[in-house]
Amino acid sequence: MSSPLKAIRFYFGAAALLLFAGGSALAQMAPLPAGVQKNGLPETLRDIGIDQKLGNQVPLDLVFRDELGTPVQLRQYFKDRPVILSLVYYDCPMLCTQELNGLDRGLNVLTLNIGRDFDIVTVSFNPHETPALAAAKKAEYLKIYGRPGAADGWHFLTGEQKQIDALTESVGFRYVYDTPSKLYAHASGLMILTADGKVSKYFYGIEYAPHDLKLGLIDASQGKIGSPIDKVLLYCYEYNPATGKYSLTIMKIIRTAGIATVLGLLLLMLAMSRKNKKTRRGMPLENFAMAFLPFFPPSASSHAPKVDALYIFLIAISVFFSTLIFVCLIYFAVRYRRRSDDEIGLKVIPDMRLEMAWMVIPFLLSMGIFVWGAKVYFDVSSPPRDSMEIFVVAKQWMWKVQHVDGQREINELHIPLGRDIKLTMTTEDVIHSFFVPAFRVKADVVPGRYSTTWFHPTQPGKYHLFCAEYCGTQHSGMVGWVYVMEPTEYEAWLSGGATEGSLASNGQKLFQQLGCSTCHLSNGQGRGPRLEGVYGKPVLLDNGQTVVADDNYVRESIIDPKAKVVAGFQPIMPTFQGIVNEEQLLQLVAYVKSLGAGEGAGPEAPPAQPGSGAGHLPPAPATH
Repeated sequence: MSSPLKAIRFYFGAAALLLFAGGSALAQMAPLPAGVQKNGLPETLRDIGIDQKLGNQVPLDLVFRDELGTPVQLRQYFKDRPVILSLVYYDCPMLCTQELNGLDRGLNVLTLNIGRDFDIVTVSFNPHETPALAAAKKAEYLKIYGRPGAADGWHFLTGEQKQIDALTESVGFRYVYDTPSKLYAHASGLMILTADGKVSKYFYGIEYAPHDLKLGLIDASQGKIGSPIDKVLLYCYEYNPATGKYSLTIMKIIRTAGIATVLGLLLLMLAMSRKNKKTRRGMPLENFAMAFLPFFPPSASSHAPKVDALYIFLIAISVFFSTLIFVCLIYFAVRYRRRSDDEIGLKVIPDMRLEMAWMVIPFLLSMGIFVWGAKVYFDVSSPPRDSMEIFVVAKQWMWKVQHVDGQREINELHIPLGRDIKLTMTTEDVIHSFFVPAFRVKADVVPGRYSTTWFHPTQPGKYHLFCAEYCGTQHSGMVGWVYVMEPTEYEAWLSGGATEGSLASNGQKLFQQLGCSTCHLSNGQGRGPRLEGVYGKPVLLDNGQTVVADDNYVRESIIDPKAKVVAGFQPIMPTFQGIVNEEQLLQLVAYVKSLGAGEGAGPEAPPAQPGSGAGHLPPAPATH
C-alpha cells in the first residue's frame, strides 16, 4: 500500500474520532429534560422509599377511622401479640392491590391465624378516602383469606393528613402525590411491629415468603406464638435488614451442632462406661484406662497398647495446644483491649527467644511423634521368624482361611493364645482390607501380590473381623470372627476338624499334576532351576540383579514367568495365570517353602543342557 493512501486513512480516522468525542461531550453538557436529575431518576422518585427505623416507637395515640367510620386510636389494636402494618391506598390501580394480594397469599400458607396469633392494620395514606371504601376492601380480602376470626384481627383504617404523616414518618415510609397522573408514587413493603408498637422487621416487595413472615411474627412476639420447633428455627435464622429476609445463620448452627455433639458423646461415654463397669474387675492394667474411653475397642494383642499409647498422646497434644490457644486468645483480648477510641498501641519489639521457642518446640514434638510412629510401624510390619503362618484369600464377599495343617475356614479364624500369628494374604478380585480392631491390625489385600501382617493375641475371646476397604455392593456383609483359644482348646479344635492334607502336601500333589516335576529336578539338570532350599535365599537373575525368593517372587514366577528369569536359563516357561487359582497358588508357595536341601522336587529326568531350561517355577508340563 502506498504512503499517501496510508496518510489519508490515518487523518480520516482521527477526524471521525474527534467528531465522536466532541459529540459525546456536547451531549453531556446539554441541559436535561425537565424533571430529570443527573442520576437519571425523575424528581418525583427521589422522595419515595422506605427508610428503616428498627426499634422506633410508633405513636399509638394517633386517631384514625375504622371501616364503620368510628374514631379509633392505634393503641386499641396493640394488645399482647404482634401487628403487621400495611400502608396502601384503597383506590390504587396497581401496586397496592398487588401488595395486599401478595400478603394474603403468604398468610394463607401459615399455620398462624389473624386475630389469634397476630393482627393486621392496613392504613390508607390518601386522606380523601372514606370508611366505605375501607369496608369494601376489608370484605374483599376477608373473603379471600377465608378463615374464621379474621374480621376481628384485620383492620382497614382511614385518617387525616396530619395523622397519616405522623404514622408514615415514624416507620420511615416516604411517598409523594403526582399531580399530572393524580396518583400516589410510593414504595411497597410491610412493617412488623411488636405488641408495644415498636418497629421490629421490614419486608419489601409485593410477594412475601411465608417462611419470612412466620419467623418475623415469632421474633416480634418474643416467643409468645409459634411451636417449639418454630422457636428452634428462629434461633437458626437471622434477619438481614438490607434484604428484608431471613437467612440461615451458619455459625449458630455450627455452635448448636457442636454442643449437641459434645453432649451426645458425653452421654454415650457415660452409658457405655456403666455397661463396662463389671468387666473392669480383674482387667489387666493396660486395658483399664480403655474401659473409661468406650470408643476404643478391646485391647487383645501385643500391638494394642503401643498403638493406643501413641493415639492417646496425639489426642493429649491436640487438646493441650487447643486449650492453650483459646486461653491465650481470651486473656490477650481482655488484657490488651482498646480502652478508648484514641488509644494507640505500643510498638512491639520481637523477642528472638520467643520466636525460636515456637519453632524449636513444634519441631521437636513432630520429630518425636515421627520416631515413635515409625517404631510402632516397624514393629507391626515385621513378623517374628518363628510365627505360626496362616493363609488368607479374600473374595467378594468372604474371607477364606487355610491353616498349614490343612484346616479351612470361611469368615472365621481360630488361633491359639500366646503365639505369634503371621497372615499371608491375597485376593481373587478387588482390593480388600483385613481389619481386626481388637488387635489394632489393618492390612490391605491387593490383587496380584501377597500382603503380610502379624499379631500376638493376649486375651482369649471372640473378636470382630471386618473388611475396611469398600469392595462392592455387599461390602458391609464381609465380616467374620476371630476366636482366640487356649493352646489346649486350639489343639482339640485342630484335631477335630476334617482336613484334606496340609498346604504343602496339597501343593506337592498340584506340582506333580501340572507336570512341574519334569523340569525342576533335584539334581539341577532340568530345564528349570533347582527348588530345594531356594526359598528365602538370594537368586541371581539374567540381567545381573539379585532378588530374594520370597512369597511374592514365587507367585510372580508362576503367573508371569518372564518377569524375572534366573541366570543361566531361557524364558521358555508358559504362564499359569487362569490355570491355577489363588488357593492353589498358596499351596504351591507352601510346597516350595517346605522343600529343604536334598529333598526331591519330583522324579528325576535325564539332565538337560545347561542354559536350556525355564527361569521360573513351576515349569511348563510336557503336555501343555
